[in-house]
Amino acid sequence: MADIELECSEGIATITLNRAPVNALSVSMIRQLIEAVRWVDSHDEARVAILTGRGKCFCAGADLKEQLAALETGGEGPLDIGVSMYEALLGSKKPFIAAINGIALGAGIGLSASCNILVASDTTVMGLPEINVGALGGARHAMRLFGHSTTNRMLLTGHRIGADELLARRVVEAVLPAAEVLPYARGIAAEIASKDPLAIALAKQCLAQVEMLSVLEGYRLESGMSEQLSRSENGQSLMRAFAGPKPK
Repeated sequence: MADIELECSEGIATITLNRAPVNALSVSMIRQLIEAVRWVDSHDEARVAILTGRGKCFCAGADLKEQLAALETGGEGPLDIGVSMYEALLGSKKPFIAAINGIALGAGIGLSASCNILVASDTTVMGLPEINVGALGGARHAMRLFGHSTTNRMLLTGHRIGADELLARRVVEAVLPAAEVLPYARGIAAEIASKDPLAIALAKQCLAQVEMLSVLEGYRLESGMSEQLSRSENGQSLMRAFAGPKPK
């Protein structure tokens, strides 16, 4: 059975982490995930994607047993290729929704933060336990979700944050019973899939870049993409539909 499941229906691709018991990322699993993201990028029938986990855990991080074995043999471990996974997700042309179905630790936070929209189950817990297991990582991803002090506390102590606090901090859009998380995410995905593909692609590209720019640089980039969209046939059709019929 594959560690990554991929299906696509009605414009929505669903990528499911499926490596019991806690969906810990192995080298093989990371490579499968990268290929799944590339599939989404290269197929027009996938307008938007959902990333979720099988079972009661979203992702408990990298497989440290495999990483330790790689260190002992001089091979390649999951921590060695993690950057490629995040490059694929952050650089994807399509929007990603994280349907966080439970525990998200270490790389689980990284995967969540690399998605555009986050929803979570009421059993979700986020944390960076690396300080307790001889590793580091995840802080830069956590900084996109939490403030300075909280990220520092998480990385330096292994502090974990539960679902209610995630919602209170607006880290996630909603906290729901586990059975409702995926349907809720699909509702958002269906709304995105109904939009003009070029507009979504440009918006996704803009969102991926403006975060690291100054206000004016970001606005300049967005304005350029807005002009590109407005010059397209679909963009002008949407403008005409909004503006209504010309006065006689």
